[in-house]
Amino acid sequence: MTTPTGPETPTGPRVPPPGPDATPEELIADIEATRAELGDTVEALSQKFDVKAQARNSLDDARQRAAAQARVAQARGTEVFHQAKDAATDGHGNLTPQARSIAIKVAASVAAVVVLRTVWTKVRG
Repeated sequence: MTTPTGPETPTGPRVPPPGPDATPEELIADIEATRAELGDTVEALSQKFDVKAQARNSLDDARQRAAAQARVAQARGTEVFHQAKDAATDGHGNLTPQARSIAIKVAASVAAVVVLRTVWTKVRG
């Protein structure tokens, strides 16, 4: 938290009060300036103690940060996908022999898990 360097209003430095020989117009102007300063102070205090508004602002900030992080993650995921696709295919879009071998092994593993689960369910059931 910062400490103010001097008495200032939100609109600028404070004007010294009128002296004993001030005109009625100067007194009225000082009263109006004081009212405006008081209104600004009350507004600032009401905002500071408005817990619901602070919670809303914090929630909005968190949403914006999460959305930004999601966009970054999506862009990174797209980039990694394209790199993997480029590494697994040749110039014509066909799988490379190594990628084809890996795909066959994965498909065989998935088929084996399905068969084993089916057998296990029938044995236990």
